[in-house]
Amino acid sequence: MGSGVWGLGGGRRGVLVKNGGMLLLVFGAVIFACLCVGAVVFLACVAAPPTRKYALSAALWCAVWGPCAVGWMVVAGVALVTGAIVSSGRNEAFAGFPKLLEAVGWTYLGLGIAGTAAVATGVAWLHQALVRRSTLALFRLYAAVVCGGIGSVFGWLLGWWMLADWAPRFGLLLWLPAMLVLMVGFGLVAYKHARKLRGAAPTKLTWITGEEYLGIESPQKVGCGSKTKRFWQ
Repeated sequence: MGSGVWGLGGGRRGVLVKNGGMLLLVFGAVIFACLCVGAVVFLACVAAPPTRKYALSAALWCAVWGPCAVGWMVVAGVALVTGAIVSSGRNEAFAGFPKLLEAVGWTYLGLGIAGTAAVATGVAWLHQALVRRSTLALFRLYAAVVCGGIGSVFGWLLGWWMLADWAPRFGLLLWLPAMLVLMVGFGLVAYKHARKLRGAAPTKLTWITGEEYLGIESPQKVGCGSKTKRFWQ
């Protein structure tokens, strides 16, 4: 009898672990899908000169949807589990709770989409304001790191394609160098052309000078004349 109880408990524990692993995979897939959309949007914005200065913020706007969607999914899951627990009981005070959850389903979805869009827009706006108020040296490093991450997203997609269809035997050996090339390539291009990834220098509410924004040293008088030294060319 005792062994049967322990076996039943072990079976339930195994199911919980399996379900938890599946949930983590679903959450990871949702976040990665948003990262892929952000990477594609980044390339689309970079390809068009008028939108190039918004490329990083547009990619961030798409990426924020991933964690927000996971958060809304967790809240919805907790609500469903709570509804199932309540409906399985015999307390008449909560008899209408499952119907209430069903009634607010579409409302919850609409609120989730609207709330996520608002959060993503706020984060992207703040990001755009901050990158325009950072020195060129700091922004170059930031753009290189972020674009290297974007390159890794394409690297993951390339690796899965190679392992699945193209070269299942040697895909792993080819994938790692390809991932490294994409990351370093995206990072170096972003570092070199960082000036094009943000707009003109801000004129209000800024804590850096125009020279720091452009990556130049303030004019220094030498004798009777002056000269300007440019860095990070």
